[in-house]
Amino acid sequence: MLKTSYTTLKVYNKHSITRSSTHMIKLLLPLISKLPLSVLYLLSGLCYYIIYYIARYRRDVVHDNISHAYPEKSSTDILILEKKFYRFLCDNFIETIASLQMTEAQLLKRFTFTNFDLIQPYLDKKQSLQLLSIHQGGWEWMVPLLRNKFNAPIDAIYKPLHDPYFDKVFLANRSRFGTNLVKSEKAMKAIIGKRREFSLFTMTADQAPIRREKKYWHPFFHRPAPFYLGTQKIAELTQYPVFYLKVHRVSRGYYSATFELLAEPPFKKNSYYILERYIAASEKAIREQPETWLWSNRKWRRTPCGGENDTLYESLRSSTD
Repeated sequence: MLKTSYTTLKVYNKHSITRSSTHMIKLLLPLISKLPLSVLYLLSGLCYYIIYYIARYRRDVVHDNISHAYPEKSSTDILILEKKFYRFLCDNFIETIASLQMTEAQLLKRFTFTNFDLIQPYLDKKQSLQLLSIHQGGWEWMVPLLRNKFNAPIDAIYKPLHDPYFDKVFLANRSRFGTNLVKSEKAMKAIIGKRREFSLFTMTADQAPIRREKKYWHPFFHRPAPFYLGTQKIAELTQYPVFYLKVHRVSRGYYSATFELLAEPPFKKNSYYILERYIAASEKAIREQPETWLWSNRKWRRTPCGGENDTLYESLRSSTD
């Protein structure tokens, strides 16, 4: 589901010396968001210094994730990638703040869709679609622009943030140009209700499901990782074509989205084909531009135990027997 650059703010909740900064950001956010992006990027540099050198936000998690993902890299190269990631994380947060005051036209100048001709025939036929992406590049900028670009009803499935203030702020920002936000726990009901209507459903589904949720374990960057089963189940239920949106950074403050057709119906039930295609597309997109993915995500903090909520990829089954 959608996860915001609000991730950066969790730094302040973990360190007492910076707790007051969270409150300060809330007070100053309306003012800060009106600053030119060039000025905000100066704040991004300060943010980087704080979270990397002082707060040391999840540095052990990021180092472990990248080291396992790229065993062929030297310690120097891993450190370089870590620092690039943290600089991007701060830029992403700053850009999200800037977008609170940006017009739709201003955002569209900074965010392009490179091969829209691939998806246009489906829109011409008013064919409903399932669109999948990951937390990479300018995902926060992509969500509010979808309604304009597709000229079609858009339902974006998301998970509410823990902080009510920021949840309200980012929810309003994502939906202000017409994208409809649907809470993840209500997603299936919303999809069933619109099954006979022309609508596009988008999910950013690379987060690790919580322990009690059903999940699919699949090799991901050399280790078993859990994924939501919802992407597969929605496709089986709706029989909508499934596309992947790869969002990469072109340069600082500019992004592009590229479509890839993952699968077309009919889809067999109790299969994991679509989910496996999504996982493969996700890893490929990350390897192409690793510094712009959310390495601070605790994607691998658990291991498969073969319980009732765990479905295992074939090659992983023997290791848990």
